[in-house]
Amino acid sequence: MVFRWLFLAFLLILAPLRAVQGEEESGPKVQGVPQETGMCQRPRWDQSLQLTPDQRNYRQNEEVMLSCPDGLHPSFTEVKCASEVKSIRHGKPVYGEVWMRRNGTAGWIRIQSDAECTELLRVVPESLEVSATSIKLNWTCRIPHACERMQAMCRLASPSSPPCEAEEITGEEMLWGEKGTFTCPLLQPFTFYSVTISLPPSTVLFAWPFQTKETVPDKPKNVSLDASTGLLSWSALPPCKGEILAYQLSITARDARESGFLEIERLRLDGSVTEYALPQHRPGRTYVVTVQGVTAAGAGPVSRWEFRGSAAGKASWSWTAITVILVLVALAFLLAGILWFALSRKKKALISQAKESK
Repeated sequence: MVFRWLFLAFLLILAPLRAVQGEEESGPKVQGVPQETGMCQRPRWDQSLQLTPDQRNYRQNEEVMLSCPDGLHPSFTEVKCASEVKSIRHGKPVYGEVWMRRNGTAGWIRIQSDAECTELLRVVPESLEVSATSIKLNWTCRIPHACERMQAMCRLASPSSPPCEAEEITGEEMLWGEKGTFTCPLLQPFTFYSVTISLPPSTVLFAWPFQTKETVPDKPKNVSLDASTGLLSWSALPPCKGEILAYQLSITARDARESGFLEIERLRLDGSVTEYALPQHRPGRTYVVTVQGVTAAGAGPVSRWEFRGSAAGKASWSWTAITVILVLVALAFLLAGILWFALSRKKKALISQAKESK
């Protein structure tokens, strides 16, 4: 019985000693890579990260370049394998692998969080302001040290063509800092442009096509009135400042012999219509006509014309009267000729009969 108790006591004393010995032997392997190995395993970071060189293990102090697919940027671009003391056990240092990143001129610092591919530049959608002549946006750089050489520019999205020719924009702007505002000024209304923000030589961080807003159209031109038919016409406005939705007309008719206005008409015609027949058109009236184009931005400036229908009417009536008179005169001459011819024949007949009777 005594021997049994002694055996149990021996086991109770031996077990802690074996555990301590096991910790000493396996401590560095559990806690990290021993210094003697000088190796790091490939880090388990963002799967879209591209490592150069691309290996499963890296030697101590081996530098690795990080990159991302187009449009994305790594949290940092240069890292290297290293080791550091994790703990002290029984007077001996326990080493573990660690990854360091380059910190500009300050050298290398320990990486505190996983590297990942992110959008380097973010444009706040709520900040976009598009007018008829400008575009403005607010941007934020998520990795400020990587945004030091950004270039922003505006360009025509496609070549313009007559009659709506827009000038190309040649200006560029360098963007600096963590956030800011970029503006494209002096643009043409109702025109397609593209905004591009990039890092040299060819990394595009942001690209956005847009169309400037519409504005009111110009004055209509070549307004004319056919005095004989009363057909009012004008030249179609080009859609350079916006789609022509309609034409607004105001027509005031006044009789030349009266001081009061006879008729005022206001109407709105479809944007594809460029002529209108004046109602109850007749000679002896003077017309004052205003025409203006309409886009989604509103009505443009008024084109005002005055037509003296009375003069055109008198001229038309005079030519008609002259024509009638000439026809009547011709008929009179014709009838006179016929009558003269008939009388001449009758006279000759009478003379012949008189001679025969003698």
